Amino acid sequence: MRYPYLIALAILMAMPTVSTPADEPTADQRLKATGSPAPCRKKQRARRQPPGVFSESGLARFRLRSGRLEVDPMRYRKGSQQHQTDRFRESITVSSSSGVPSVYYSYADDYQRVQLVAEHGKSLRMESTLVATGEQAVLEQQEPGAIQWHVRRDPAAESDLDRHVSGPTLLHIVGQDEAGFQIHFDILISRMLLGRSVIELTRRTEAFLQDNATTLAVVSSDDVDRLIDQLGSAKHSQRRGAAVELAGLGTSAIPYLTTALTRTDLDVEQRARIHMLISRCPRTDEDTPSSLACLLSTDRDHWQIMAKKMNQTQWIAANAHIRRCGLDALTR
Repeated sequence: MRYPYLIALAILMAMPTVSTPADEPTADQRLKATGSPAPCRKKQRARRQPPGVFSESGLARFRLRSGRLEVDPMRYRKGSQQHQTDRFRESITVSSSSGVPSVYYSYADDYQRVQLVAEHGKSLRMESTLVATGEQAVLEQQEPGAIQWHVRRDPAAESDLDRHVSGPTLLHIVGQDEAGFQIHFDILISRMLLGRSVIELTRRTEAFLQDNATTLAVVSSDDVDRLIDQLGSAKHSQRRGAAVELAGLGTSAIPYLTTALTRTDLDVEQRARIHMLISRCPRTDEDTPSSLACLLSTDRDHWQIMAKKMNQTQWIAANAHIRRCGLDALTR
């Protein structure tokens, strides 16, 4: 009598357990349990992007560096490509001169018309028109120079609702007109960046700055001005020493260096060295919230844009950081 009972028990234990999909572990949980890394979220988003001319294997890759949109000079090939579905149509042409790529792109659907021209690698102009209302937006980025953002509600007449803002990075533009940027360009630029949203990147960078205002590295405007003056020294050793010190400050010095170019007392060599320092500071890979926070930590204009969204505690911490850098206090 004992053996039939044991046999039945063994058969019962060997039967598969029925579970619902909700009971099953996710793919990430299974990988974590085995010690394997979870799949890259960026790649997952990229696979979910709508089909079109922007892809890993497309004619041109775009990237965001120092908060500015540019064609990746190492990942492009010359040619033309068109894509059309029942929802939209687009075309892209890539050429190059002396190894520097230029991109011409157009997009159209029932909602919007877009044209993009990216010449000489970093100069870029995007134009968008909403079909139903005729509202127009222009994003213009010249290198060097500020990014210009213009929105005109009625193409036939000026309006109080028109927007004209500028800033050295796209984060400055989004901070001043997030709604307009989202309507006209956020989806398209997200496709160009293979799933990365500039609006989301802006929000994460602002959160990083607000959460770390008390521990951000302090780069003094007075120290940078002193070193810029030293770039004009009669002694070569002092000029070289100043350039080395400025380079050592990293991207946090870029806002100061950019502002210094507006000075009228700089000689030709000072300007040349400042341009060289600015061009060498940016990262070689794409921006992250932490790298952008480093770039913008001494940018008073960006802090002032953020000030409108801060609570009292955040505003006090941001102001303290700004004052430690030798900049004027924020206003509300």
